[in-house]
Amino acid sequence: MDPLSVLRDYTIRGDLDNVKAVGDDFHFGEDYRFPCNIDTAYRSKQGSLYTLECLVFFVKNAHLKHTEYMQQARVQKLQIVTYTDRKPLLDYLEGKINTTDAIELVAPAGPHVPPEKPIWDAGDHVEEYRPEDPSLGFFDNGNNSNKRIRIDGTEGGDIGGAETDQVAVTETGPLIDLVRAKERPLKDREALLECPNRNFQAVLSMATRRDEERRKSEDLQRKQQGRPMETPRKNHYGITEEKRFWKDHLGTDTDELGIDPTQSYIGQKGFAKPGLVSQRPQVQGTPRSSFGSGGGKGKPDGVPIILVPSAFQTRMNIYNAKDFLEDGVYVAPDVKAKQMPQKPECVTIQRKIGREKTPVAYQIRDKPSALAANDWDRVVALFVLGKEWQFKDFPFKDHVEIFNKIKGFYLRFEDDGLESVKAVKQWNVKIISISKHKRHQDKTAAMEFWDKLDSFLRSQRPNMAY
Repeated sequence: MDPLSVLRDYTIRGDLDNVKAVGDDFHFGEDYRFPCNIDTAYRSKQGSLYTLECLVFFVKNAHLKHTEYMQQARVQKLQIVTYTDRKPLLDYLEGKINTTDAIELVAPAGPHVPPEKPIWDAGDHVEEYRPEDPSLGFFDNGNNSNKRIRIDGTEGGDIGGAETDQVAVTETGPLIDLVRAKERPLKDREALLECPNRNFQAVLSMATRRDEERRKSEDLQRKQQGRPMETPRKNHYGITEEKRFWKDHLGTDTDELGIDPTQSYIGQKGFAKPGLVSQRPQVQGTPRSSFGSGGGKGKPDGVPIILVPSAFQTRMNIYNAKDFLEDGVYVAPDVKAKQMPQKPECVTIQRKIGREKTPVAYQIRDKPSALAANDWDRVVALFVLGKEWQFKDFPFKDHVEIFNKIKGFYLRFEDDGLESVKAVKQWNVKIISISKHKRHQDKTAAMEFWDKLDSFLRSQRPNMAY
């Protein structure tokens, strides 16, 4: 009998008081005796087998909270049942489930003292098991009685109809475990996906052949019409025929649009055809900047600008922005404010994170109302408070337009409440979390800021990408 099955039997019967440690052994009443440190058949999800003394201590203290159980187990210097194993193990020991994948097919062997009375007794003392007819799945119990043992370990009862609840066992465990030990899986989930004697090369060849036939047909038609043969050229979608590329992606030929894709019109005036110029009206009375109008525009004069809140009660303002963005170190705003004689109007930083060889200068400002129309062309990032009134001096109609042209960020502590980010989550803003005490993690947060800003500028403001 394996110790796990014995412990389960005593737990189901509510007989754990008779499981006592005597010296280096556990005595299960007068029936069994096992070494305390013997491995059981229950394997942890972490890979190790639980010992008997670990499981006995666990099941006797299952009423405790897991943290209290862990503390007491550490005091006893015992192996600890993990939280993920706690419920399935307890369900198995209490008989709520009959088996679990964590149990080995054959329990690990270990010394135990056989009881003075038979392991199993159904009224007739059983000395051995002899197969009567293996094809029927029954075993004769060897004493010419009318009782038979099913292959699953339960007794089939009298032939006349009487039933019992006894379980047939051997020295290594329940009989059903011996049967399962002989089982071998025919297929696993990977073998089921295999397709033996199947070759899809013919499908690939057919698709390639059809593509070649299509190309030859188009080339022949072009030759008959006297049109020059097109040579493949490289563009941002890879190597393809240029006119076919624009035909597929614009829905019409470039000749019909009057576009020569091999030429560049950057820097030339008056190249746009009538009707292709955007007719979007400008809002009267609002100073509009022209940034974000296209990648062909050159960089505006001056260094890029990062806006921060002017409020004092915020995680990021003009006092501590330099330490975080330049050196990757977070210092509380009130601490930095005490180190400065007066509040600066503008702070210039040298971006070295990700630009060690060629640092880039940025300006930190906190007064949007002091920015001129051409200054807004240089605004690339914005730290938000999470309040709509922060945008009252911005030359945009709403926060949707703001964050389409300026990358928004919100800096918070990891353990801040969710209320502070409820409004921010509705905006196109990147939330960056830092620890209150683990300052060695600040550099990672600063790198995340610069990486997100670089990605935004490359896609939305290529003329401002540094």
